[in-house]
Amino acid sequence: MSEHSDGDASSTLGVLSQRNFAPYFVGNLLSSCGTWIQNLSQVVLIFRLTGSTFQVAIVSFAQFIGVVILAPWTGAVADRFDRRRILVFTQVWSAGVVASLGLLTYANMMKPSYLIAAALMVGIAKAFSVPLQQSLVPSLVAPRDLQPAVALNSVTFNLSRAVGPMVGAVLITTVGFTWAFLINALSYLGLVGALLVLKIPEREKSARDARPRLRDTIRLVCRDGQMLPLLLAVAMVAVAVDPVNNLTPAFSVEVYGRTDTFTGVLTGSFGIGAAFGAALIVARARASLRNISMAMTLVGVTIIGFGISTSGVVGIGVLFVAGLAFIVSVSLATTMVHMNVTDEHRGRVMALWGVAFLGVRPVASLVDGLVATWLGLRYAAVVMPLPVLVGAAYIVRREKSLTVGTGGTTSA
Repeated sequence: MSEHSDGDASSTLGVLSQRNFAPYFVGNLLSSCGTWIQNLSQVVLIFRLTGSTFQVAIVSFAQFIGVVILAPWTGAVADRFDRRRILVFTQVWSAGVVASLGLLTYANMMKPSYLIAAALMVGIAKAFSVPLQQSLVPSLVAPRDLQPAVALNSVTFNLSRAVGPMVGAVLITTVGFTWAFLINALSYLGLVGALLVLKIPEREKSARDARPRLRDTIRLVCRDGQMLPLLLAVAMVAVAVDPVNNLTPAFSVEVYGRTDTFTGVLTGSFGIGAAFGAALIVARARASLRNISMAMTLVGVTIIGFGISTSGVVGIGVLFVAGLAFIVSVSLATTMVHMNVTDEHRGRVMALWGVAFLGVRPVASLVDGLVATWLGLRYAAVVMPLPVLVGAAYIVRREKSLTVGTGGTTSA
């Protein structure tokens, strides 16, 4: 692999201050905060309407199923067309859908089916925006700044994961669901404004006629010694942390004896840990399969710790550590994916990354909800992270086999 910057704090801050990255960072942060306000609002609202953890899982299923179904097309769109223009459209589309939820709650006409339908429509937009945004990031910075840029891109997602649920909990408690939805609708315009002022290289604007098909990209991923393990690592980590999204409302009420808005504190703690990990660890850590495996192991252990916890304080603590380990594993894996892929395949590879990161969520959510319904909350929280522990062992074995096969190290 090619060398990259050491990734100290100064280089990370240097990337953050760059003219072409700073607006994107701020706009993406605003949009992501609104998304997490939306996520909390819809799961709390449907839990209040139905009292069913399985219905919460259905909302998550609807939100992410589009990533799986549309993957053959979303990656091609990211490779062929104007990424900025399509990203703007996805943000405006999502804003309109979420604003309609605000109007429905204001009119006291909300039904569970409306929440599920809205989650599906926003998820379709997300299916396109994920590979578009992931493909856009490398074009905003020099190659030597790729790892800090990927880490900072993860900061926006995870800092918003810390701030958004807490803000959402306050909004729900003080001014209600209507304003929570409407504020999220406005937040999408933050990314729209940022995209309009970016100076994107011409190659990012123009379509290319000769592009490989998705199946060509899949063959490339399967042949590559590291790409497939990296995508598998992202998928298994995403499955492991599913309880943070689906089980926290029920844990808040049934296990910890708190109100359902305590969900915002739990998911916010996970997000703070993730933001801390991105800011202070990912920029310094070396991108290697071994480091990813260690972080995956910590993810599994801490989510199991959440499952067996008996108090809200313990839940907050273990989810903080889980968030830190989550961002280390995902960000390092994403950096290594970018370093191994050429630009002609980047959009399609990042569509596969989207399937790994978000596309597994529909199945994971349903499994999570079914296990919680049939066996209980604690069983679900303990079962879901088991695959990531198996995956960590596989990644270690893969790293050793690659080292033996090349006669040296394979870390970045």
